[in-house]
Amino acid sequence: MDYDLDDLVIEEKTCNLLKQYLANPRHALMLTGVIGCGLGTIARSLAYQIAKANIVFLQPTLHNKQKTSIINADDIADLSVVTRDHRRDRLVIIIDDADRTAPGVFERLLKLIEEPVSGVYYIFTAHNLSNIPATILSRSSFIKVNTPSSEDCQILYKGLDATKKAQIKFLADRKPSLIYKLINDQSFFDNSVKSMEIAKEFFQAKLGRKIEIVSNISEREQAIDVCYKLEKIILRITNRSNANPNKALQRLDVLTSVVDRISANSNLKAELLYLATNL
Repeated sequence: MDYDLDDLVIEEKTCNLLKQYLANPRHALMLTGVIGCGLGTIARSLAYQIAKANIVFLQPTLHNKQKTSIINADDIADLSVVTRDHRRDRLVIIIDDADRTAPGVFERLLKLIEEPVSGVYYIFTAHNLSNIPATILSRSSFIKVNTPSSEDCQILYKGLDATKKAQIKFLADRKPSLIYKLINDQSFFDNSVKSMEIAKEFFQAKLGRKIEIVSNISEREQAIDVCYKLEKIILRITNRSNANPNKALQRLDVLTSVVDRISANSNLKAELLYLATNL
């Protein structure tokens, strides 16, 4: 990807920080922000500006006997060889969604970061910094990617009919990467709409119906997506009414706990039952 930062929809202050980084790249950079703000796309753009095509891109994938996508030790096994080969050209290693890694991965990465190789740069992206060890955080510079304004995102909706534009704005307002995917991936759009419909019905339902709804969810990715949609509903209601903020925080804590445990391969049915009885 050879996009210049100016080709992307990025909040102005964030864009300035990214350009400052490009003027003097650090050995390890941590990009953080909300899901859908385009961390992976920004990382690729930075990497291209630094090293052109010399980029290694790692992201969570499904492995044998695993039920959720993660980065494991096998994914990074060759990095020590790649980074220590004699090279004249710059190399950028992107570790996308670094907060979704298997135990032991960060310990191996730490050895690489602690022994910098000239011309080799690491760019991490993470939505949840609490899942990143302090040893990695302390050795990384940080840029928080702020969400752009609704006005800045208007260019992404060009050519859409009013109905679909309204649907996508509700699903992904001010999240350019998510907006782009909803526009260009019909299957992803359809699944997102379905998850939102499930979330809306679940949020309004009595306990018995809530249990019925979650009993029909059999895929971890769908369960996590429904949780994210519930989070969006709770935040929107809290921002637009006199809702009890403490109640909202309790509900958000429940959602966070459920998502974390499902992502860690906890029993799906048990977690969804917990969600139904505690939200």
